[in-house]
Amino acid sequence: MTATEILESDANMSAQSAAASVRDDEKRDLEKTQHVEGTVGASQGLTTLDGGTITMTWKTWIVIFILSSTFGLSFWPVPTTAALQAKLAAQFGGDQTLVGWYADALVCSVPAYTTANAIGFLLAGTNSDLFGRRLFLIAGNAICCVGFIVCATARSSNHFVAGLGITGFGGGFCQMAMCSIPELMPNKYRHIGICISDGFVFVIVVIGPVVGRYAIDAGERNWQYIYWAGFIAQFFSLAGISLLYHPPKHPRGVPWKDALRGLDYVGALLVTPGVCLTLVGIINTTYKKSSDVTVVAPLCAGFGTLILFGIWETWSKVKYPLCPPHIFKYNNGRAFCVPWILALIVTMFYYGINVIYPTMVNVFYVTPETSRSEELLLTLPGNLGLVFGAMLLICLGNLFGHWKWTLVTSWCGMTLFGGLLALVTPDNKGLMIALAFLMQTCFGWAQYESIAFTQLGVPQEELGISGGLAGVARYAGGSLAQAVYTTVLTNTQAQRAATSVPAAAVAAGLDPKYGADVLAAFSAGADAFKAIPGITPDIIVAASGAFKWSYAYGLKMTALVSLAFAGVGLICCILCENIDAKMNNKTEIFLENDIHHDKNKYH
Repeated sequence: MTATEILESDANMSAQSAAASVRDDEKRDLEKTQHVEGTVGASQGLTTLDGGTITMTWKTWIVIFILSSTFGLSFWPVPTTAALQAKLAAQFGGDQTLVGWYADALVCSVPAYTTANAIGFLLAGTNSDLFGRRLFLIAGNAICCVGFIVCATARSSNHFVAGLGITGFGGGFCQMAMCSIPELMPNKYRHIGICISDGFVFVIVVIGPVVGRYAIDAGERNWQYIYWAGFIAQFFSLAGISLLYHPPKHPRGVPWKDALRGLDYVGALLVTPGVCLTLVGIINTTYKKSSDVTVVAPLCAGFGTLILFGIWETWSKVKYPLCPPHIFKYNNGRAFCVPWILALIVTMFYYGINVIYPTMVNVFYVTPETSRSEELLLTLPGNLGLVFGAMLLICLGNLFGHWKWTLVTSWCGMTLFGGLLALVTPDNKGLMIALAFLMQTCFGWAQYESIAFTQLGVPQEELGISGGLAGVARYAGGSLAQAVYTTVLTNTQAQRAATSVPAAAVAAGLDPKYGADVLAAFSAGADAFKAIPGITPDIIVAASGAFKWSYAYGLKMTALVSLAFAGVGLICCILCENIDAKMNNKTEIFLENDIHHDKNKYH
């Protein structure tokens, strides 16, 4: 054996040994950090793995800004497409059911995008721990650029949906920025790093709907410039990442050759169709009957494949599984498993408010006489509340401390204000706007803090695994909530309207035999009322009032359903491991092209 081979063999054995002793290393690092904090003091700098103190460099802050843009820009198609989807579907023609795959008008979400995004996030998560974040972020930006071009040049529904799917898959890779940013900052600012990763998203969710509505109204093909603008911005982000972002290539200390040999190829082949089919089936339930073959078949095939994936991950001998079972066992499940469940549930509240509040706006508050400016202003309370909640977490999180109990408090506030939405009537507009804002404010705090819990619930070497699994949980919870809330709202409103609307019309003077025709006219349009014998303005007013109250009843039931999820979530909050000791001065990762590169544990 040559000297070179001996050195390579020793290096491989050393790397494998280091990867196998992750938890012991993390414990020693934490003890060292706590010792340094007690003797040096936080005011003198940030603690490194070797006990030294440093300060964050300008290059690190520039890279953090670029990483935030990478994450945010990949999300650009979601709020913009949601605002223009209906008119765009009319332009394309063809199968109008595909509009559900552009964006759901109620929840401002793009199923084609989110389904592909969930898959990309999971695949990138675990593998970025082996091959480094840089490769996946570069690939994600490049894929998003291709997706934007496909969307901008689309001439048909299928063409456009394909573009959204490509962008979503690339966006899943780009979402690794939610792990890349916090690990460049001290652990005590973990929540701030997570919020910063959504910094561009905060702006996009506010201006996106406005841009989308104006673009689709400006002319037949002017909407394409939304996606060309996304391509240009994403390309600049790609250039910035390529030039400046150079994190460690081996975050787990595993050589790439060894990683390639031990990669979970079978797991990837199982989880990709499993997640895709399951989410397709869940999404289809929002506009198709539960007995429809396009609902039953994807759900059965998807869940069946995911069960096989779970069996494979549990009993296979693959060296680097996508979903290692041991990650759910840390501290009897309290470190990661419970926060992971919490991440799934908290997203349900976001989808709930984005079903309830837009329905209020469309049914109660917007009329043919409503100006466009007022209509756009009505879209702001929820999104501004989300941003405000995140800002409160950034500014007050460290001041309050007691992270577990601030999570419990924000969860209780989110539950309280979300439940109070059940007080909705067609006329209490001001109260509903205030409650929507307050609910989203509490959600903004709870969501980002819960992500911090999932990230700190695993060793640094498994941060990508944590991020990927938590990302899939959020998308799965969102899709499930969308299906549940939409079904509850649709069924309860329809049942109430079936009795109350004809009764109101008859009470106003309509012949009882035409009661069902009045109900059908609300779906058919204004001209349908004119065809009803004996119809009068008073009858229409009475029926319209009953129709609005049927929606108020449906929205009330939908808001109350969220309380069931809230109860489970509150139990999870209480069971979560306390992370106060982990919110310390230790910085996990430094840029390899910066002055502190020698402080990295692995390179």
